Amino acid sequence: MKLSQDLQEFLHYPVLQKMDATTGLPENEELYDLVSQSVLVVFLTGLYKSTRTKEAAEEIHKTQNAKELLDKMFEDKAAVLTVVAEYTNKPEDYINTKLEEVAAGYLLMINQSDYVTALQKENSLEEIMSSERHNILACLPPKLKAGKLFSDETIDDNTNKMEGPISSLMNKIGDVFSSGD
Repeated sequence: MKLSQDLQEFLHYPVLQKMDATTGLPENEELYDLVSQSVLVVFLTGLYKSTRTKEAAEEIHKTQNAKELLDKMFEDKAAVLTVVAEYTNKPEDYINTKLEEVAAGYLLMINQSDYVTALQKENSLEEIMSSERHNILACLPPKLKAGKLFSDETIDDNTNKMEGPISSLMNKIGDVFSSGD
């Protein structure tokens, strides 16, 4: 189950593009949509960071309102809006609307039978998000400086964007250690 891909498809957003570890640019610029990718990946990063413990994941999973979900996920939502708005050159109100759209889509999707069943089998949203860490961070634009936003400098580590046998091994090790606080 790939929550990031499923949410992107559910929202009818363009396919998320991996960011090049060297240039910080999308690997396929023709398919890159600045606003959609920025908003979706920031949402997913916030979801990942806010589900690091079973209790926190359960609290997030119980939330049924998009605005409330964003408030729980982002410790400083105003800072998130400012950073994404500056990066995309869009007004903060527009970014807030897009984030609420993503959150509402997530809430609809996560309550579908496939996800309800998966959450019961895999025990928690925490485990699903842990398995998604590399997929999310590989698509996170480095110019967003999300590590600062989420008080976790490992988010901005370029090894999250690297591919290959050694990088893949390092990312798997990182995933194991990030499976809880």
